[in-house]
Amino acid sequence: MTSPTTRLPVLAKVLITGAGIMSLANSVTIPFLAVFLHQDLGLAPGMIGFIIGSSVFFSIFAGFVGGSLSDRLGRVRLLMFSLFGVIGSFIGLYFSDGVVAVFVFNATLALSSSTFAPVGKALLGDLLPRERRAKTFSYQYMATNIGYAVGPVAGAAIGLAGGRTAFLIGAAGYGVYLIGLTAVLLLVPVAATSAERQHAGSALRGLAESARIVVVDRRLLFLILGGLLLEAVHGRISSLLAQYLSGGFADGVMILGYVLATNAVTVVLLQVVVTRVTEKRNPVTAITVGCLLTVAGMAGFAFAGNLWQFVAAMVVFSLGEILIYPAEFAIIDRIAPEENRGAYFGAQTFAQIGVFIGPFTGGLLLGAYNGTVMFLGVGLFALASLVIYLLVGRRVPGLAAAAPAPSEQREPDDVV
Repeated sequence: MTSPTTRLPVLAKVLITGAGIMSLANSVTIPFLAVFLHQDLGLAPGMIGFIIGSSVFFSIFAGFVGGSLSDRLGRVRLLMFSLFGVIGSFIGLYFSDGVVAVFVFNATLALSSSTFAPVGKALLGDLLPRERRAKTFSYQYMATNIGYAVGPVAGAAIGLAGGRTAFLIGAAGYGVYLIGLTAVLLLVPVAATSAERQHAGSALRGLAESARIVVVDRRLLFLILGGLLLEAVHGRISSLLAQYLSGGFADGVMILGYVLATNAVTVVLLQVVVTRVTEKRNPVTAITVGCLLTVAGMAGFAFAGNLWQFVAAMVVFSLGEILIYPAEFAIIDRIAPEENRGAYFGAQTFAQIGVFIGPFTGGLLLGAYNGTVMFLGVGLFALASLVIYLLVGRRVPGLAAAAPAPSEQREPDDVV
């Protein structure tokens, strides 16, 4: 029987469930945004690419600023504000009938949703003792992937793909989450952290201080670089596969569909099993194995010649993904000072620059050489990232060993 002390707090369960709700709402709308912009508004491919691509930079900005401000203004306040922002953005997109309106509301959508992500993870860190956070991040990651596995298929099946109605469905999904989160917060209020009480009312000064702390922490800067290199591989693997398969295989589109479905199914089915195996091991070990599996998966793509070889490569690649993402969050959580946890998780969003670097590098390699060189070349980013994590892991107390030594237990969470 599970004792009360080992159960997840109600708010933590809501945050995990909410991750699934948000990804479901996003996946019904965001993947089909290009279709909407082309079919409904008649925009040219260049303008569509600009509108969609620019959201990455808004996301990076919002992630750091939102995470940093949550250390000063409070997690809950920022979470509620960002949920209202997403709902308003979806409604705005529904009524948009021009380029400017679409650009503005797509930007506010990126700003709002990217504010929520690091703040939500920081709040989970506030709610749980350190030894339980990695497992909880894994559950949150699994919930997110369940939403992304179901959303596109459901959206296409009921005729929402590329239509305006999808934006209202997305807004409704976030509205359900907002109502549920509000109800739980009313029943179980979250106490402000000491940092929030001390710094309330000094948001700008706190933001500048957070930026200074982040910049001077070399471990964090190297971890961001390592995350950026991994994001270059994992962030847009669908783009690399789409470019290669659509141009080199007669049934490339069919293969792509099966391969992407394999990624979602593998993550959903194996996340819990993998988490149970790795939860008592340090996250650097998980990332080491994950990087090696990622490289093996990319090599599999490079030499695959039929559907089942691509599917097998994606299973290996997805196992690497399962190991890497929760471990990245666990490492950031381990080095983050309690009073600046939001800023550290927010700074991690700079790794999203890799979302641009990966497809861009892959496109150059594919154009100059071939698909084999593209997959192997981009896969080298994962090896470079592995070197960074191995070097930085030696400098982070508690990661080189199974548990932190008493002298390393600087924060109250370490001794829970």
